[in-house]
Amino acid sequence: MTYFISGVNGVGKSSVMPFLRTLLPESTVVDFDSRGVPDGADRAWRIAEATHWANEGVAASAAGKMFVVCGFVKPQDFADLPEAMYSEIKIVVLDADEETVRTRLMGRYTKDGVFDENQKVIGKPVMEFIDGNVWYAKKMREESKEDGLPVIDTSKLTSEEVAGKIVEIISST
Repeated sequence: MTYFISGVNGVGKSSVMPFLRTLLPESTVVDFDSRGVPDGADRAWRIAEATHWANEGVAASAAGKMFVVCGFVKPQDFADLPEAMYSEIKIVVLDADEETVRTRLMGRYTKDGVFDENQKVIGKPVMEFIDGNVWYAKKMREESKEDGLPVIDTSKLTSEEVAGKIVEIISST
């Protein structure tokens, strides 16, 4: 089985990876973005990467290993994967309130106590990138709940606590 741990930037996907590796030592845990993120990364890029990682998950499953991918993919992006591949994917969504997402992303793009508004992230001005993630957090939360996906609010949890909740969900499927 392949598990995608998704959510907007700033909800803690990368931060839970070391804890997932500890809690799931027989599994492979990878970062969705580890092959690089191009400027202008869009739906076509996300679907191509999701397909790549889903194929890796199929290979891991054939070898008897669980495969966990942490990264931002919109749940509706999976609809474009082949049905046989999609049926072997489970999605867990990490969420955080808008203030938490904004605060975490502002911190991520602050260096030596200074926030540089001239930075670019995937080819966009950093504030546009942050605002987009804050806006989409609410939409993704609503869409995920409508789709019946498990959603974990990371706003007041440590990364270790979030990883524990992910493992509980994975263990129950």
